[in-house]
Amino acid sequence: MKILPNPQKSENISGSFVLNDNSMMFCDAEFMSQAERLADLVYESCGFFLQFTDVISDAQIIFAKDAQFAREGYVIMINQGVATVTASEASGCFYAVETLRQIFCLDEKQHQIACADCYVEDFPRFEYRGLMVDIARHFFGIDALKQIVDIMSQVKLNVLHLHLTDDQGFRIQIDKYPLLNEISSVRDGSEVVRDGETIIDDIPHSGYLTKQQVKELVDYAAERNVQIVPEIDLPGHFAAALAAYPEFSCTGAVSEVRKRWAASKELLCAGNDAANTFVKDILDEICEMFPCKYVHLGNENTPKDRWCNCKLCRERMSELKIDNFDELQTYLIETFRVHLLQRGKTVICRNDGLTATSDKHIVSQVWTPVKRRSARKTQSERQIIVSLRGRLHFSRSYKRLPLKRVLRTNPFKGVRKSDRANVLGVEGAIWTQHITTEQELFYQLLPRLDALAECAWGWRGKDFVQRLQNRLARYEKLGIPFNGKYSRRAAHTDSDEHNK
Repeated sequence: MKILPNPQKSENISGSFVLNDNSMMFCDAEFMSQAERLADLVYESCGFFLQFTDVISDAQIIFAKDAQFAREGYVIMINQGVATVTASEASGCFYAVETLRQIFCLDEKQHQIACADCYVEDFPRFEYRGLMVDIARHFFGIDALKQIVDIMSQVKLNVLHLHLTDDQGFRIQIDKYPLLNEISSVRDGSEVVRDGETIIDDIPHSGYLTKQQVKELVDYAAERNVQIVPEIDLPGHFAAALAAYPEFSCTGAVSEVRKRWAASKELLCAGNDAANTFVKDILDEICEMFPCKYVHLGNENTPKDRWCNCKLCRERMSELKIDNFDELQTYLIETFRVHLLQRGKTVICRNDGLTATSDKHIVSQVWTPVKRRSARKTQSERQIIVSLRGRLHFSRSYKRLPLKRVLRTNPFKGVRKSDRANVLGVEGAIWTQHITTEQELFYQLLPRLDALAECAWGWRGKDFVQRLQNRLARYEKLGIPFNGKYSRRAAHTDSDEHNK
């Protein structure tokens, strides 16, 4: 069996199984939508519809419910002419259908389905299996995001984290503050390298997701067992928003959406109550748009220069009786965490912005190495998402981050055994400062996204490249760009340009 990601347990059984235009299905009512999805896949592959029956003994495919299985777990038993899918919840049944899709080769045209008898028992090792896509630096719209959701769901990834805002763009509709879309979503130029020289071009870049598009994307993803996590990056990386509403900065002088990629020194004023209200209003609309339990607040590498010279920020520090700016940042994030908690949301922040006094209910996205003992202690007391930039950031070249390096990611490395239960999951990331087209986006993602799925599901197998081939064939058939270096026909070449 060539199943990707590798299942927790699988084995071949003596015997074979055939589905044809006389085959029938029996289904527990709770799993009907997934049984119908399988029927659609069979029709697309073979040209015939599987009929439903109320008599279980007449069925060649059975969908059964059993409450003992893990939420996303399932069992497939194909034996003696019957394929039985058992799960406790719809999410497990969804993944069982994706596994049958691979066992039955349903992405290929065929007259009938024939496979060896087998047994698969499977569930994910990690609850959170995600990909972050930066649409702030360069905007990618709903069609590209839907295609990413499709690819993710087929390899059992379940979180699409959207980096919606940064210094270089604000990419989400906010009704209460319309200038965020009129001004903050438009950049008049971008930093580029030409002839070995870094310059700012004069090519405008714009775009944002409307509320209707967000609803469409959220619903589309939910049907595929993917939740959308929104990120509003602050208190730094907020210059695009401040270009529209400079009164919420420390200087009041932010004049444009940033064109250079390096982080701006402009940041949200931590001593201005009106600035806090501004952010809370934005977050309220974000909560209305995105039903998932998480909201990401960024919180990484924040330059504090403006706070040092801000009267209001210094007065706020005196009021709070704190004497360093890291704690001022902790105070600000805590203000928004409490606000979001009242709306049923859990906050995620990147690990480099968390301190020993950061609330322990904030989930830490570990993207920078955690070396200092004090930093390790901060991480050990909270849930973490492993997103190491040296292994899981796909904007890097394949030379710097080859497939095998992604595949060898160990989410438990550096985590004490007693703290492993705190590892919520794994997330890859693609930053788009230097990715300007969908072709480049998918080329950088694929097939590293498949390797991410293998790590995030948690049961890595030894024959990954062999199991990957069907995925590559699928990408080629659909015309999706990918790095073809890892296909069989390119096995003896080192060119990264194949299929670019």
